[in-house]
Amino acid sequence: MNIPVFTHTFRKTIGRWALYLAICSFIVHLMLHLFRAYIPGGAEAALLRDPISAIYTPFSILLVYEAYLMIYYLRRSTTIYIAKQYEVIALILIRGLFKDMAVLDLKVATWSSQHNLEFAADVILVVLAFYLVYWFYKLSGTYKYADFEAMEEKEIGPRLKQFVQAKQLLSLVLFAVFVVLGVQSFFAWVVPTFQHIEQANMVAVNAIFFEQFYNFLIISDVIILLLSLLYSDNFPVIIRNSSFVISTVLLKLSFTAEGLLSQVLILLGIGFGVLMLHVHNKYKALS
Repeated sequence: MNIPVFTHTFRKTIGRWALYLAICSFIVHLMLHLFRAYIPGGAEAALLRDPISAIYTPFSILLVYEAYLMIYYLRRSTTIYIAKQYEVIALILIRGLFKDMAVLDLKVATWSSQHNLEFAADVILVVLAFYLVYWFYKLSGTYKYADFEAMEEKEIGPRLKQFVQAKQLLSLVLFAVFVVLGVQSFFAWVVPTFQHIEQANMVAVNAIFFEQFYNFLIISDVIILLLSLLYSDNFPVIIRNSSFVISTVLLKLSFTAEGLLSQVLILLGIGFGVLMLHVHNKYKALS
């Protein structure tokens, strides 16, 4: 089944236009910052207070493209689909650093300021999350996507074709959800921002898009788990896919949590997936 929105050409086209849009949005955000004094409410808007904040906008667009890549790779490999989820979380954390840098308290001689402490904690969290993503790929055996497909074929067996077709249909449903949520989130963020620019902030995109999108990712993870039960009775694979569901739920909960709890949930979510993949590999070594 050759679905147009999941072809290599379409992915390249979407990636190129996402990059163009990110560059244009960066320039527009910088211009709004420069002329904020002439915009009603612009001087009070946290989103326009510092030029560093302008980096937040193009990152938000690139993150939405990364969400598309999650769906793109779902039909090819469950493992790399989960890896893409972790990559999106890591990019969200990196984007958050730009928000933190914009509000750093540089007038104090120590790190006792709350903003400074939050920035230091987020830097450490980004490093740990990035390292865990690295280990996830390493434990998967390879970074090459073709080898992921060969590994899944070995796990599922002769009924792989039916499993892949089922995942393609699931990917198509997720893509439709992705488009609807993307358009809805765009208007839910941009329209109120320009109507009340003094209340504009840099965290709304997580709440209006990714929090909802991860709800659908949890559903898709459960469906993949049920499909794997239908096409395979391989115990390590079933446990691995079950752990991926738990991992996605923990990551989703991190969007609604605040402060240290959110950071702990992110590390637990990614770390749990990495650890269970490690145990899965140990089982494979027994055969």
